[in-house]
Amino acid sequence: MTASDGGRPDPGGTTVRPTAERSTLLAAATLGVGFGGLLDVILFHQILRTHHLVSGYVDPTTLSGLRTNVFADGVFSLAMLLVVCVGGVKLWSALVAADPERPPAASAVGGAAVVGLGAWNLFDVVVDHALLGLHHATYPVLDAYDLGWLVASLALVAAGWIAVEKATPTAARADADAD
Repeated sequence: MTASDGGRPDPGGTTVRPTAERSTLLAAATLGVGFGGLLDVILFHQILRTHHLVSGYVDPTTLSGLRTNVFADGVFSLAMLLVVCVGGVKLWSALVAADPERPPAASAVGGAAVVGLGAWNLFDVVVDHALLGLHHATYPVLDAYDLGWLVASLALVAAGWIAVEKATPTAARADADAD
């Protein structure tokens, strides 16, 4: 990116994104975090029923334990819905404020959302599964599914990052590298 197209190289030679673009990408990533959490709770907690939010601490095989786990899943769902709303409002605001002559690339916005989704899953597997033992991909123990979740999470972050980077025009990257 060059000064003429809104970007500027930093002293280390990497590209510094304009503030409006960073705001858009951060908002999209926030939206992705919320969608990642909602996808997790809907798919794994409700449809597949492989685990619940606190199944590592409260046994979901008893009626009382199941009620506690389902309640925790519901509270978590509301929290993730709030994150989606915050991300959506921030994304809307950033897109309204964007330069109409140079709107952000849809692939960059989508890529940032995928980074957020993958980042949520990465947080989930590292913190919730491995460090806290809050729950595991399959109840009740840390197993190969958790490792698979880690690999899938890293793949999502990498794929999203690549999409964001590829959305930067080639000429702009070459200009930034030349400076």
